[in-house]
Amino acid sequence: MFKYFQFSIAFLILFFLTSTLHAAPLKTLTLDFTRELTENNKTEKISGTLHYDVKTTKVVVEVDKPIKQIMVVKDKVLEIYYPIEKQAFRFISKGRIPLPFVESIIQTTQAEYGLTAIGYTLDKHDIVDKVLYTYWNPPEKAKESLGDIVLGMQNDKLISAEVKNPKGIIIARSIYQNHSKIGINHIPMTVTSNTYGAKSEVIQHERIVYSNPQVNVETPDPILKFIIPNSVEVKEIKW
Repeated sequence: MFKYFQFSIAFLILFFLTSTLHAAPLKTLTLDFTRELTENNKTEKISGTLHYDVKTTKVVVEVDKPIKQIMVVKDKVLEIYYPIEKQAFRFISKGRIPLPFVESIIQTTQAEYGLTAIGYTLDKHDIVDKVLYTYWNPPEKAKESLGDIVLGMQNDKLISAEVKNPKGIIIARSIYQNHSKIGINHIPMTVTSNTYGAKSEVIQHERIVYSNPQVNVETPDPILKFIIPNSVEVKEIKW
């Protein structure tokens, strides 16, 4: 059980921070996904469905394989529920809960990718080989823990992102491909990411493939209203 608990926590790598999606003309978004994560020369694969509700700013992820799991994200709280084992965990964060594989979808539906909403400011931009690069500085109050972010844009599509630590060292890099036009947004259906260690070595490689997008569709499964059953004891963790 603990192995799968650790596996869930692997989702919580700092990449972007989710923020409210009020400006985009979406009400709900549902996507199937597969995710391959390579770490310590081992690759694990999961698959499931992601649901996003704009009005409530709630994200629900149903993991089907290799183990049944439901993750609910809203504001500063992440809940993880194992329906077969009847176990549940609640993580309460000081900041918004980061879920990289979720944010790669949600951020591309927001003006300025949600960076201004969390206090980032545009520092400069340049164009290299027809790619527009924008350089973003973190909010003053968070400069001890957050670094700059560099976004690459081509033909109105987000194609790359780099995240640096406060010392200016790259700690994560993502590539966005196979965009699908959903409403007014270009959603990347394939995302590959590397996370780097202290010596700039790759410590984690992730590849996510999304499929079967559904927008503003009322699904028969009321998963977006999911709450952990009252009969299940919830272990609460603050971090």
